[in-house]
Amino acid sequence: MSIRAFSIFLILSTAFSCGVVESGKVLSAELEESALQVIKGGTFQYSEKGQIKNVLHAGRLERWKSDGSSTEVWRVSDGFILYIEGDREVHEAVLSGGRGTYNSDLGHLVAYDDVELINQEGEKLNTEYLVWSNDSNRVHTNRPVSIETKTGTLQGNGLEADSKFENYRILNPTGAFELP
Repeated sequence: MSIRAFSIFLILSTAFSCGVVESGKVLSAELEESALQVIKGGTFQYSEKGQIKNVLHAGRLERWKSDGSSTEVWRVSDGFILYIEGDREVHEAVLSGGRGTYNSDLGHLVAYDDVELINQEGEKLNTEYLVWSNDSNRVHTNRPVSIETKTGTLQGNGLEADSKFENYRILNPTGAFELP
């Protein structure tokens, strides 16, 4: 399923209304300044060939048209959790943050504010800014990072990793780390 189809799926899954969904009620879009659609407390599933690939739970999700183009931009706020490669129960990694922006044409989610990515081994990446690229299955940042592992904490500036956070590289490591 393409990223555009995913966007269409999200629209259809919210009763195809241009308004605010709050506790099951649709309110007038006039209550919101320019957003095409606002959803509060929504959970959205992205699937390919009948298999759930990712699940997003957002405190608030707004659908916007990008400046002068047909691109749709989804703004997530009030906290979000993205389950990567699975659903809430079984997944490969979990990405969370305070807010983010998803560009449907690029297939990129830019996450901000207390961003955390946790892999199946329990390793935790913490940063203030992270780009998750659905199309290339990669994550990266140029900001300070801290990674908690079973043997200690790694720190540095910048990171490149796969979206499951199984293989990663800190671009400019800082501090000391003792190996067993």
